[in-house]
Amino acid sequence: MNTTTLSPTPARRRHWLRFLPLLAVGLGLAESGAAQSFLRADGTRIVNASNQEVILNGMNLGNWAVQEGYMMKVGWPGLDGKQTQGKVKKTLYNAGMSDAAVETFYQNYRDNFITKPDIDYIASKGFNCVRLPLHYELFLTPAQRAVRNSVMRGTVSYDSYVSQLTSWYNANQLFTDPNNMAALRMIDNTLAWAQANNMYVVLDMHAVPGSQGTDANIADQIVANDLWNRQINQDVLNRLWSFISNRYKNDARVAMYDLINEPNNYPSNQKIHDVFQRLITTIRNQGDNHLILVEGNGWGNDYNYMEPFTFSNRTNLVYNSHRYSGTGYEMDNGVNSTGGGPNDLRFIGNLRNFRTTHNVPIWIGETGENSDTWMRDAAKNLNSVGIGWCHWTYKRFEDRSNPAFMHINPPYVVDGPAGLNQVLTNIQFANCVPNTTVAAVSPNQNGIVNYPGGGNYNGTAATPSGPAIGRIYEISSKNGGKALEVSNNSQVNGGRVQQWGWVGAASQKWKLVDAGGGYVRIVNLNSNKSLDIAGPSTADGALAHQWDWLSQDSQYWQIIGNGDGTYRIINKYSGKALDVQNNSTADGAAVHQWTYGGGDNQRWWFSDQGAARVALAAAGSVADGRLQVYPTVAATNLNVQYTATAGQQLNLRLVDLAGRVVSNQPNRAVTLGENRLTLPVTGLRAGVYLLQVDTAEGMLVRRVVIAQ
Repeated sequence: MNTTTLSPTPARRRHWLRFLPLLAVGLGLAESGAAQSFLRADGTRIVNASNQEVILNGMNLGNWAVQEGYMMKVGWPGLDGKQTQGKVKKTLYNAGMSDAAVETFYQNYRDNFITKPDIDYIASKGFNCVRLPLHYELFLTPAQRAVRNSVMRGTVSYDSYVSQLTSWYNANQLFTDPNNMAALRMIDNTLAWAQANNMYVVLDMHAVPGSQGTDANIADQIVANDLWNRQINQDVLNRLWSFISNRYKNDARVAMYDLINEPNNYPSNQKIHDVFQRLITTIRNQGDNHLILVEGNGWGNDYNYMEPFTFSNRTNLVYNSHRYSGTGYEMDNGVNSTGGGPNDLRFIGNLRNFRTTHNVPIWIGETGENSDTWMRDAAKNLNSVGIGWCHWTYKRFEDRSNPAFMHINPPYVVDGPAGLNQVLTNIQFANCVPNTTVAAVSPNQNGIVNYPGGGNYNGTAATPSGPAIGRIYEISSKNGGKALEVSNNSQVNGGRVQQWGWVGAASQKWKLVDAGGGYVRIVNLNSNKSLDIAGPSTADGALAHQWDWLSQDSQYWQIIGNGDGTYRIINKYSGKALDVQNNSTADGAAVHQWTYGGGDNQRWWFSDQGAARVALAAAGSVADGRLQVYPTVAATNLNVQYTATAGQQLNLRLVDLAGRVVSNQPNRAVTLGENRLTLPVTGLRAGVYLLQVDTAEGMLVRRVVIAQ
């Protein structure tokens, strides 16, 4: 007997979970996240406790704990060739501000820059996580941080500070006073605000002791590469992650730990590997099983000698990529594009290949700083292959729109003390100005989803951009007005798809069925087979045909409005548009795929022909007797019993009466004889559903009632 447990899609998760009270996890520890479940790695997927895949689409809270010069004022030259946070402070010191005054300003800045309304706004746009870039100095006490600030001012040497840091380390005086750590207030507030919106938080050590490369600005650097070159900095970082892990190891609101942001320009990947190995071991020794992000050299993209098999414990590792494109390092967003070596994780094709080769999840910790078109394409294409991403960044200073989500109007901090009170006003959420980026990358405005199942994290259906799901349509070309049809009323696999004058035949009618993730199946009413691309091919000119539903990418389509009442029909596998061959207006002209160019032969009218009906298997048929479902009114689990005539793969779906797939479990192996499977339905809304089971002999259907 073969027994399997199936899971419903998260789009139907109960909303009341978010209101469960927090559970204390012990004296001195953070509160536990009750609404979220812990995330873990399952092969190439990130999944929750119900084994549901989670696509994390997030927002970076950059410029909050770690300021970078270009985000403070575009074109600011900085001091001594650097535009670090330390140089921002030095500018204020040079203008006559005291240590205490600068420290007070920064505390007020941290209090105002990100507040609950910011997180509420991010959530309202469809994001399901935030990445919190942190500075190690904010885990120091104010007195310890003052010594580091004296290096910025120029009254204490860097070597003296390192000597003092060593003394604190040896005397166990680092990270022992939670009440005096500014970083903890930021983390705990962010966790609470995120939990109120059912969001996850990624903890990112953005600025580490000693600096992780030669890029001064991202690490508030004093001396380049001193993390790798000086043992005490590694020791301090290791103790810091030990402290963080011990505090948050039971907190499910934390999605992942990002141990070191963007290592760069260090000549030895082996050294980087060894430091990561030490940190991973320290965290696991705490009994902490959180996901851990691995970041390679080259700003988090070079993983030579850092592949999963090089680590002694690869459980729950996620591989990171920071995807930016600019002059000299141009990068497109094609899902099959590759570049560099196989361990260079920038191009999407490389990401997919690495993920498959090493059986690990991939997450894009940073992407952005580009045109709206580039950022929108990156977000959509990454999600189309099951990769989540995190936009850089939420807000930064400028007097006009920029690639951040929002911009902050002047005055600028670096212009001196006179404008600082106004700065503290302008950085508040109510005074920040949304950029055009909001429309470009917001998940709920672009059909971008956080789960392949088609819902966003809060359990509401993604807003469709095309015709209504669950309806039957005549689909006709704008070029000649001819209808899309299957040639000769064919009902066989491989039946040719062409255009013909509308006569109302079943072979000219198509059902739109929700396939999840913003995609649809386009199913011929005559044959009940799916519109597909032969091959499957990614080439221009590959012909369209019909085929049994195989749940492969060439059978998934995205329908996108053109603004003139027509739609383009884009294939998920190739990214190409359904097209009438040679711009023909003749009956019988073939339909194929082609790179979208906006021609009328790639624009399609959808004329509604009525509601789609899902046919039930004939009562009393022989096939019916092999599928038993009980109870027919279920509150927690459906028990499915299938008697197979041979070993095979079953595809199981729960479909609501509008034709939307609410649970999809493909490729479930069964053996000869009786097989029992359990389908949890606790998270589904009460109502009538159809259980569809694709078998080797055809589709079987049962009507069931979910009662919550």
